Amino acid sequence: MPSVVDDLRSSVGLRFWWRTFEGVQDLFAEGHGEEGGADDPLPVKTYRGLPRHVLPEPARRIGDARWSFEAFRAAHPDQSPRRDALDLRTLSALLYWTYGVGRIELGPHAVWPYHRTVASARCFHPVELYVWPARRAGELPAGCYHYHPAHHALTRLRAGGVPDAVHAAAGVRADHGLLVVSAWFRKTAFRYRDYAYRLCAQEAGMTVGNALLTGAALGLRGRVHHRFDDAVVNRALGLDGTEETAFAVIDLAPAGTPEPPAVVRQRPLPVRALPVLHAPHVRTNHSPARAWSGLTALDLAARLTGPGEAISPDRFHRPAPPSDPDRSLALAAAEPEPGGVELSAALRARDSGGRMFLPAARPLAAGRLVSALRYALEPVSADHTDGSCRPLVDAYVLVLGVDGVRPGLHRLTAGTGSPALVRLPERDWRAVVGMLCDRTPAVNSAKADAVVFLTADRLAGERWFGARGYRVLHQEAGIVAQRISVLAAAAGLSVRVSNGYDDAMVRDLIGVGAAQVPVFTLVMGRRRPTAQYEPQLIW
Repeated sequence: MPSVVDDLRSSVGLRFWWRTFEGVQDLFAEGHGEEGGADDPLPVKTYRGLPRHVLPEPARRIGDARWSFEAFRAAHPDQSPRRDALDLRTLSALLYWTYGVGRIELGPHAVWPYHRTVASARCFHPVELYVWPARRAGELPAGCYHYHPAHHALTRLRAGGVPDAVHAAAGVRADHGLLVVSAWFRKTAFRYRDYAYRLCAQEAGMTVGNALLTGAALGLRGRVHHRFDDAVVNRALGLDGTEETAFAVIDLAPAGTPEPPAVVRQRPLPVRALPVLHAPHVRTNHSPARAWSGLTALDLAARLTGPGEAISPDRFHRPAPPSDPDRSLALAAAEPEPGGVELSAALRARDSGGRMFLPAARPLAAGRLVSALRYALEPVSADHTDGSCRPLVDAYVLVLGVDGVRPGLHRLTAGTGSPALVRLPERDWRAVVGMLCDRTPAVNSAKADAVVFLTADRLAGERWFGARGYRVLHQEAGIVAQRISVLAAAAGLSVRVSNGYDDAMVRDLIGVGAAQVPVFTLVMGRRRPTAQYEPQLIW
């Protein structure tokens, strides 16, 4: 490949990588939009004049949080759940626990009151969920529906099963149906402008990760499709492809069913095979879209015309460091039996540490860190390969306050052996901790138990996905980030997702070149009691 310096300005995708990382200070200097007024976008997308179906109360317990992980299923082959039909109560639980409103903050200082099961920058929640049951689900006819989390209801957009055009456009089987994750850019771009694309892609990935966790707990297998014909999928959902566009398609099937056949490029049916969908929804923000024209240009450059060929996942990862038992922390310790980590309880407990995150006193028991990280890099069923493959990111853990573990930087390893934290050669990490505190003063990273950095190879992303690589790699990192956030919550920890860091300093600490980008920082610790009043929403 050409040199990194030459490549970083050579395409629309790589220029956007540069602009939102190396050039982010110049990007922010262009200004922000205002928030907190009557012109803010609605926190939930709301359609008018279309049939609405109120969903039944979601189950309060749905199953173990670990059923989506291959290693856990292999250890308990006869106990994994399986759902042979997508009934209405399963659909209700899937949607609510994937992206529902879990708690609400009350009081005069509740600036961002609505908290969902997935973290979101300033609680803007730009992701929208669409579900398309392949056949009738109880009283709900087959069709394409939009999920309204505030009312826990579905709005019907189209009637009938998944069309052949969508099957071909996304390369899906849709045994039970489809779950589509979209990004409605305006909900974040009115404030963050072009930088919103990064936030939307991150949250889309975390939402996809949560859908996989929830689906597996309910007995469903979800296969993620990143590469599909955008024009067909957007038209099927009634999206304009500019203000809002589909980011991921999840193919739902009974757990335990074999992976679909080899990835092949199909010729999608023409877009005109789908009737135009007129689905008006409420618009409350009138900021000119030209304020985020760079975001729009990148997304248009990322369009595809159908599924792609299988990739080589190894090209996205750095070689694993040599394992030394004296310098490693094994992550394969004993854990609770199936049913011992209830996913719904973990999602209710998941939080970002409060507005001002000052982690509690250390040290943290090593077992809690093990519980949060052991499954982070487990394979995902996705259209990257014929079956499952490890997420296309690497993970590094800066241990700061864990009982029995000397502070320092570790690499999270995964593959044929048991996962482990392998200690890297000594580097001065104190300057990075100071930088994190300076860049994000609302989070006292110096008091954290650990800080996780997720890195992605942007040149490999450009080679295999083109301009779409930006959003694909952010979504891959989002899947891992949600796994860590949820399993950390089950272990009594809070995880704060932060983009407030100097990527060059983090890159120097890890010891990687410019091709590798730290796309996520996760600050992990125990939350202290605060004055925030955040009651859980109980049905």
